[in-house]
Amino acid sequence: MTTKKWRPLWSYDTEKTEPWLSKLSAQGNRLISVNRITRMFTFEQGPAEDVQFQVVYDKSRKTLSKIMTESNWVDVHSTGNWRFLKNESKEITIYPSREGLLKRNRIQFYALAGLAMFCVMPFLMMLMLIWTLLTDINSVEPSPYWWITGFYFLLILLVLSLAIIITIKLKAFERKYFNSAVDDNEASGKTFTKWKFGWMYEPDKLEKWLSEMAAEGNHLIRVGNPATRFIFEKGVPKQVSYVLDFQIKTTPSYAGIHKSAGWQLKYKSPYSFTKYSLWAQEYAKGEEIPRFPYDSKEQKSQVRKATLSSIGIVVYTFAFIAYILYLKLNFQQEYGWGLFDKFIVVILILSLLSPLLIILKTLKFAIRMRKLK
Repeated sequence: MTTKKWRPLWSYDTEKTEPWLSKLSAQGNRLISVNRITRMFTFEQGPAEDVQFQVVYDKSRKTLSKIMTESNWVDVHSTGNWRFLKNESKEITIYPSREGLLKRNRIQFYALAGLAMFCVMPFLMMLMLIWTLLTDINSVEPSPYWWITGFYFLLILLVLSLAIIITIKLKAFERKYFNSAVDDNEASGKTFTKWKFGWMYEPDKLEKWLSEMAAEGNHLIRVGNPATRFIFEKGVPKQVSYVLDFQIKTTPSYAGIHKSAGWQLKYKSPYSFTKYSLWAQEYAKGEEIPRFPYDSKEQKSQVRKATLSSIGIVVYTFAFIAYILYLKLNFQQEYGWGLFDKFIVVILILSLLSPLLIILKTLKFAIRMRKLK
């Protein structure tokens, strides 16, 4: 007898899918197939097994390596580049790599996040249309195609919701398996806060400021929320090197490599389109100041990528705000102005200054780095 179970997000939530498969196996449900399109798992009734499952995504290898076979891993089912492995051992010391799975989910996340950003403007336009209909019922005209509008609205909501869910799952996966969590550094004494705005666009100034603060005995505990809030603890003066690193694309082992070299991760941006991370390492007086091992070519490339990325985000933000302002002005000319409407327009106009300041900071940083080379 076979049974089918639907698990729509199994590939983005493997840390829950694996124990789920182990639990079903202990109940006598043997996995026989997985449909990647319908997201349906098919099981066959059989003897109960106490096993541990692992889901693997690997484009390069179609068979288990010798070391995996010797470690008692068995291929239960394969479909495309997906493999479902099980192990009957009580103490497992060697596990298959999860890098392929992380890379695959990252690529799909980037595609979905890009689609979600593209959908934001139509989504807001749809909300404005709905608001118009609610405030002026006489403007509604019967149409047999209103269901298309409703369907499109639901589709945008689905894309945005899925992007948020996958973001949460991906971040949790990275923290659990790739040592990417920000290092805990609880304060033992009195703390104080300093605010720093636009620091991501001036890495050299931030690094110098934090090192000078440490030399004065003010040690960074963490970057708060919002990310403009720096929390320090007063202590003895120390020599600390800080590095604000920007990477468009990081390998799964990126954080682990730097942590094994003695660096502490103080902050990482929560957004995948601005991959900034702040690192710190203490050193003794007279020692060489620790830095990331980037050569001149890599440093130039990093500055160029950070500059282009910042400009790209600013251009999108500027265009987005300008477009919303344009819609708002046209809307109010049609339906009249209220005090609140005027306030919103003033806020939108002032918010246009923020992207301009960011571009100015970014270009100044690029010029300073160019002079240093």
